[in-house]
Amino acid sequence: MKWPKPAGSRCPACGKPAMAITSDPLEETVGGRTYAVGGFEHNRCEACGEEFFLGKQLDEISRQVTQMARADLGRLSGDQIVALRHELGLTQAQLERRLGVSGGLVGRWERGTVLQSDMADRYLRDLRAHPELVAKEDLVARESRGPYRKKA
Repeated sequence: MKWPKPAGSRCPACGKPAMAITSDPLEETVGGRTYAVGGFEHNRCEACGEEFFLGKQLDEISRQVTQMARADLGRLSGDQIVALRHELGLTQAQLERRLGVSGGLVGRWERGTVLQSDMADRYLRDLRAHPELVAKEDLVARESRGPYRKKA
C-alpha cells in the first residue's frame, strides 16, 4: 500500500473519496498542557476530519511530545532514568517492582514514549539522592490492599 494514500482516495472511516495529504502541525495534550509537533506527512479526510498515521509516526510523535513535556515540567529524561537505573544496579523489571508500576512501563519511560508521573519522578530523584534505599526490600511504593479488600 502506498503511504500516504493519494489525494481523493476513499476514507476508511466514512467511505467518501475525500482523502488529502497534509503535514499540518498536530496538537497533543500531556499533563494538561498542549504541545504542537509537525513534519509528519499523513492523510486527513476532508469529509469527516479523521486523520491517519503509520504506527512508527505515532511512536515518533509520542516521543517528541513526551520530550517537550519533560522539559516543560522539569522531569527526568529517558537517558537520565537509564543512567540512574544502571547506577543503582537494577533491571527494568526490578525498578518496576520497586515503584509498584506495571511491567514494561520503565522501558517506555526510557524510550520516551510515556511521561512518568510527578510522583514517580520524585521517587526516582529520591533514589538517586539516597541509593541506600534500594537495598531495603520493604520500601516499595505500592499499596498492597485497596479499600475494596478486607483485611487479612
